[in-house]
Amino acid sequence: MAWSPIPKSSAKAPAKAPAKASAKTLPAKGAKSSAQVAARAGGGRSARRFLREVRNEMAKVTWPPRQELVQATMVVLVAIAIAATYIGLLDLVWSTLVKLARLG
Repeated sequence: MAWSPIPKSSAKAPAKAPAKASAKTLPAKGAKSSAQVAARAGGGRSARRFLREVRNEMAKVTWPPRQELVQATMVVLVAIAIAATYIGLLDLVWSTLVKLARLG
């Protein structure tokens, strides 16, 4: 018997038709409203905990030295200038061709 990537049990299963989308979607049974979730989460306590964890994670970040940051910023600005010039020239060429062909 030859090897098959599809198991025999799933190969015989018929494909299910996608369910029709209804105009209104009802919440799933047992779903909680946002107010219930917020009340369970502790309200302001979870926000303070989140901000404390953000501060702890930001302390672990290694920030680049100023010179490296300036160099990276200059590389990005030069790349943007090159891309803008290229796109501008292409636009000029194509608009001239369209005007010459009297299409526009």
